[in-house]
Amino acid sequence: MMHKQSLILALAVGTALAAADARAANSAGVDTSEWKCESCPFQTGYEADAELGALYVDDDSAKFGEYNGLDEKGGYADISANGSGRSESGTYYGYDLIDLGLDTREAEVVFGMEGTIEGSLRYDELPHRVWDTTVTPFSQSGSDSLVLPSDWVRASGTAGMSALGRSLAPVDIGRDRTTYGAGLAYLLGTQFEFYADYDRQEIEGNRLAPGAFLLQAFQYAEPVDATHDQVEVGAIYRFAQGFTRVSWYLSDYDNALSGVTFDNPYTPGAPDTTQGRKALAPDSKAYLIALDGNFLLPWWKGVLSYRVADGKTTQDQGFLPFSTSAALTGGLALPRSSLDGELRNRHYRASLSLQPHPRLRVRGGYRYDERDDRTAAFSSGFVEMDSAEVTVPASAVRYDYERTRFDGLGELRILDWLHVAVGGETDQVKRTNQASKETQEERAYGRVRLRLPGSLEFSAAGGQSRIDAGEYTVNPVVPPENPLLRKYNQTDRDRDFAEGRLSWSPWKLSLVMQADYASDDYRRSTYGLLSGRDERYAGTISWAVTDAVTTYLTGSYQKMSTEQAGEEVFPSAPSRKWTVSHQDEFTTAGGGLLWRDILGKLDLSVDYTFARSKGLIDTTAVPSSAGGPFPQLDTEMDSVRLRASYDVSDRLTVAAAWTWEEYDTSDWQIEGVQPATIRNVLSMSPDPYRYDVNVIGLSFSYHFGGRVTDEE
Repeated sequence: MMHKQSLILALAVGTALAAADARAANSAGVDTSEWKCESCPFQTGYEADAELGALYVDDDSAKFGEYNGLDEKGGYADISANGSGRSESGTYYGYDLIDLGLDTREAEVVFGMEGTIEGSLRYDELPHRVWDTTVTPFSQSGSDSLVLPSDWVRASGTAGMSALGRSLAPVDIGRDRTTYGAGLAYLLGTQFEFYADYDRQEIEGNRLAPGAFLLQAFQYAEPVDATHDQVEVGAIYRFAQGFTRVSWYLSDYDNALSGVTFDNPYTPGAPDTTQGRKALAPDSKAYLIALDGNFLLPWWKGVLSYRVADGKTTQDQGFLPFSTSAALTGGLALPRSSLDGELRNRHYRASLSLQPHPRLRVRGGYRYDERDDRTAAFSSGFVEMDSAEVTVPASAVRYDYERTRFDGLGELRILDWLHVAVGGETDQVKRTNQASKETQEERAYGRVRLRLPGSLEFSAAGGQSRIDAGEYTVNPVVPPENPLLRKYNQTDRDRDFAEGRLSWSPWKLSLVMQADYASDDYRRSTYGLLSGRDERYAGTISWAVTDAVTTYLTGSYQKMSTEQAGEEVFPSAPSRKWTVSHQDEFTTAGGGLLWRDILGKLDLSVDYTFARSKGLIDTTAVPSSAGGPFPQLDTEMDSVRLRASYDVSDRLTVAAAWTWEEYDTSDWQIEGVQPATIRNVLSMSPDPYRYDVNVIGLSFSYHFGGRVTDEE
């Protein structure tokens, strides 16, 4: 009833505003009812569309309803409306109400005076359903405390937790995000615009999180309760050759929970460790001031664009105590009360495009990014997972970088149907307190484009890139790192890549095909990631059978493979080396048919989608008996969507829809893992995603008011 009343209220308000506009237009005593705008491009008066319907879902599934809110069996209201009005004086308003009966509801209202001022109000909700098969013995006591039942029996392993079975209770994992927003833009003449925009996100729910007491681990539902405010204000100056804009941005993240405390389900291995605690994401603020724009140059059809930005991020969340155990923290003192963190970011970007000759086009770009961590360094002893005191100080290392990129492209039209281009870029990154202090990537490529008679277009490109990492330093950590192990993003790498695209539109057909290939070789890595390869192929064909009937087929295939190596112990033990190969394949296919205006009243559409992925992990080791393949990871989805809409009249449309979707995942990582399956891991027992869901819907759409067009 509340949703229906909201819809009626929205339509009533719109009708009242339209009537008020009409009275204002006639207040001077002039009869304008017969006036007709011959060249006016804008709608006048009021019009709206309203949709009222119902959906039925025949099964529960968090995965099916992951972002659409249709995660539970039962009925749902499907209510939407949009409308707008405009007066002869230039005032206007509009509203858009979407899915008011669902957890994905949205609403926006826009109003203003044409060419002078515009305001907007926004609201939306976005659910994220993750698991509905999880269980836990923990219950929430307060907003940041998880407790076990009073009769819980602690043990050194899950098999000895005799109260576990009767203590388990279902708990869904997921979060809800609600956003409120408002905006205002003011035009001063034809050149100046001032604007302000505000958004507030409220995030509530929980996430599946890990906890541990040294070698004894467990999963729990970690509470989430945070807000994120974003503000942007700015001014734009437009002129004949371009525009320039200055803006200021604020991001304020506020976590209502500084940490979460949980009971220890295991027999304590250290004094006074019946509870543990973990810090959560800290409060933080970020500021950014930016100047950007572009303008046309007076020669060679040049266009110059630029952006200069300077930002700061601060974090002053108070440190939690080292441990819940007073016995473990007697000899430790916090290095200071909070991080008192400050991070500066700078960004400069410019690009220049020129056409010095009708057949030649060139472009160049520059980009610089800097991360400057100004947080004062510190070192301190600590308590390891609320279980063991470590008095050897550990340092909180600060990390900075500077990244400079140049890129360029030149394209020559040799013939009217033949274009040839060459391009390249260089990317230099300088780091502090990292294994590699500097990496330099050079990339070069060539491209050819053909436009042949018969609507045939073909393009192909290929090239190489090379990363040189320079000196590589192993950080002195405990346990020590293998000096032969290199991080994939900070070591030498050679890449070959190629791509091709073909489009052809003969008669009423349209064909598009595309292929991409990339191969990586980490030439100086003895251990770590050694090589990688990525192949992608895709194609779509559509056919306009008649003006009313269209159909399409589409498909794609991608294969990704990598090789990596390591050794079981360090210092080097050649007899304990191992290698791992990963291979992932993704296949999609689909097709559909749309038939419009059957007997001038009926539209029909059908769409089918198929998707499959599989992952293979194969290991070899010394001795060879220790290696072998892991079970294959598989995911498969089939989906069918049917929709029919019938125009009862020029204003009323009735529509019916049916969706069937089947999803099946085979995941050895969680398949069959119950709460007590693993001795030292108390699991929440999430099941692999599997569902077979039908959704049926019926809706009625009605158009209010009338449209005024140039043709009328």
